[in-house]
Amino acid sequence: MKLENVSCGYQKKIIVKDLDLAVRPGEIVSLVGPNGGGKSTLLKSVCGSLKLLGGTVYVGKEDLKTIPPKELARKMSIVTTERVRPQLMTCFDVVIAGRLPYTDGFGRTRSEDEQAAEEALVCMKLEDLKDRPYMDLSDGQKQRTLIARAICQDPEYLVMDEPTSYLDIRHRLELMDVCKSLAKKGVTILMSLHEIELAHKVSDRLLFVYEDGRTECASPQEALEKELFKKAFDLDVAMYRQLLGQFGISGGEKPKEPVKQDATGYANRDCKYFPCHNVPEEDFSCLFCYCPLYPFEDCMGDHTYSEKGVKNCKNCGFVHDRNNYVKVIKSLKEKMNEKRVMP
Repeated sequence: MKLENVSCGYQKKIIVKDLDLAVRPGEIVSLVGPNGGGKSTLLKSVCGSLKLLGGTVYVGKEDLKTIPPKELARKMSIVTTERVRPQLMTCFDVVIAGRLPYTDGFGRTRSEDEQAAEEALVCMKLEDLKDRPYMDLSDGQKQRTLIARAICQDPEYLVMDEPTSYLDIRHRLELMDVCKSLAKKGVTILMSLHEIELAHKVSDRLLFVYEDGRTECASPQEALEKELFKKAFDLDVAMYRQLLGQFGISGGEKPKEPVKQDATGYANRDCKYFPCHNVPEEDFSCLFCYCPLYPFEDCMGDHTYSEKGVKNCKNCGFVHDRNNYVKVIKSLKEKMNEKRVMP
């Protein structure tokens, strides 16, 4: 995908101007910037739902404006912030709708279309909800269903506007894993994210969209070195230091090497105590490094207590394995319920 001198907006008002960007196959580019800066406007223009005010968008070697809608739908799938309200449709019905660009004139699906829908459901962990009415799903389940529909479309380009909306922390992290997996298969992903720590860790490049219509593209490392997050969101010193803490950087220092953190944002490989748990690196997380709420025997490790009574894990492999999150949360809830019913 290539954007040449693109300007976009509404009617004659330009919101994003003079953007040049070439996106490589299998690359993840995340749009970040303040609310109202034009991220959604730009994504709508890239996918053709909003007419460009200037410039050209090339999908492959073809001008976006010249590609017939059905052919474009076979190349590009879209997840927007707009809520759909399909009546009398199950979760599966909504997902398999992503195969419409491949159906005949009567909209009939084939066995391979059903197989693609099943795989998309599994990808977004919705297989247990496939027969449930879409309108009965929670907001988070609906969002995952719409993402599954876009994946079912088998696109070369996946454009998503705030795909983490309505998702809890677990499903946000899982979605980032899905994005990485799709990118490895050659799918080009262009999306907007408000969780900049996730954008920083999953993206190959970040496209900063400023309030005045300017844009600036940089690698995650360059974004830190140039303090682009501070500039884009107009952060004061205290706010920026707090943000840097999420990236494992103290004070105002700029790292000389990329910060070695997991794509989930919860494994700090620059921590002087890492690795201290017998957990594969790809499954490791620091989420429960300080777990005063987790005083259970199945913690499977040693721990100490600070002067303030904060429990610090030393080698508790169980709670640091991402795959055990559901068990950990379930245990926490059960323990809290036990305390509530005690006389």
